[in-house]
Amino acid sequence: MKKTLVFSNHSDEMRVALLENEKLMEIFFEDLEVGKLTGKIFYGRIENVVPALESFFVNIGAKKNGFLRFKDTTIDPDTLRRGSFIIVQVKKDGDVRKGPQLTMHINIPGKYMVYMPFGENSIGISKKIMSLSEKDRLREIGEMLIENEEEGIIFRTNSENVDFESLKEEFFQLKEIWENIKEKAKNSNKPALLYEDENFVDYILRERFDHSVNEIITDDKELFKRFNKEIKEINENVKIRKVDIDAFSWTNVYEQMDDMFARKIELPGGGVITIDKTEALTVFDIDSAGNVLGENVEDTSYKTNLEATVEIARQLRLRNIAGIILIDFIDMKDAKHKEEIINLFREESKKDKAKISISGFTKLGLLELSRKRTTPSIDALLFTQCPICQGTGKIASPRIVFRRVIKELEESLEDLKRGHNIKEVYTSVYHNLSGYFTKEKKKEIEEKFDVKLDLDFNWPDPNSYNIRYRK
Repeated sequence: MKKTLVFSNHSDEMRVALLENEKLMEIFFEDLEVGKLTGKIFYGRIENVVPALESFFVNIGAKKNGFLRFKDTTIDPDTLRRGSFIIVQVKKDGDVRKGPQLTMHINIPGKYMVYMPFGENSIGISKKIMSLSEKDRLREIGEMLIENEEEGIIFRTNSENVDFESLKEEFFQLKEIWENIKEKAKNSNKPALLYEDENFVDYILRERFDHSVNEIITDDKELFKRFNKEIKEINENVKIRKVDIDAFSWTNVYEQMDDMFARKIELPGGGVITIDKTEALTVFDIDSAGNVLGENVEDTSYKTNLEATVEIARQLRLRNIAGIILIDFIDMKDAKHKEEIINLFREESKKDKAKISISGFTKLGLLELSRKRTTPSIDALLFTQCPICQGTGKIASPRIVFRRVIKELEESLEDLKRGHNIKEVYTSVYHNLSGYFTKEKKKEIEEKFDVKLDLDFNWPDPNSYNIRYRK
């Protein structure tokens, strides 16, 4: 598989795309990443203790207080009081309703390892490192590096076959960062940011560049120079290319970005995936549609479902979808086919940085799984809720609104005419009601109530209207 990182620096915005076999799999926007809190370390003050939730609400200087569960503390929660200052790290960004989720179990990531000041002498090794001898080597290095029973480390995939001196150097760099964090906390007397990740490009290189990347493409002259100097030292086989036009245009990323927003995704064989999202879960529905490639119904369903499995795994990464996920595959009677679908999904999930747990098929034939995420989805970052439909995607039909307008006009004019000398009524409605307010209907209301009815079809909201009365 060809894996490419594309860096586009146009219109004063850095964007990065991850391509696999020239297909867009993940995308990052610098201006959106900057606003995220996940991974940042703060000096926080406990504002409230909520025993019923077994949690603290902690002021970290953000718009909303963070949420710290008792089980995410590194000390006895009974010793913490309102007003206590603690060092916390954001585990998960908040949303419109909730503040960020916090932990006192600090993780400081490097390229090769993650340093844990409160790791309790633990040594973790990436599951993607398959060699038993390499795991033993890394475990021995970990035992040599850890100096006390409090700290721990996790060796990342990039640590595979890296020499001892490089690992040792990074370990002490990360440890020094922790010492600086503690020093800053000592000198603070209010909630404050103690540590945040390096710049956007460094973050992408650390989190997405590894030995599986074959090529880096950029349209930025300075980045091209930097990559040739730094990247080649890590992996001399990586091809680094500078293009003269927008790198996203050159690699057809813009055309593929539509896949991030479409409700329906067409499959190569003619099938279609429909994606619907609720607050609690995301549902994928597969339809064979124009797919007639199979020898029979079962074979067609199976082949369509295989294509859908690969595409859904891609969509989870591309849109950064998380939480509960249900997939309504086309019915398959063969149990072996269902098992092969699950196995394929497991293989595709190995490419995903987020943790995916597959529960299996339910009694109704739905594949149930969950995906862990610490940062907001692409939808949440790029879109806001429609102020008219409130996210439902639906508005009242013109007929319904028309009836409401007529009802209110008739009822209010009946009451007002008794005690007020109403001569004119100004009514503003959405433009889609123009066909309902005919000349005949207007004349009928004017004659019935002896008023002049002025109609305006420039009201901005199709669900409402405005009526004003004048003597």
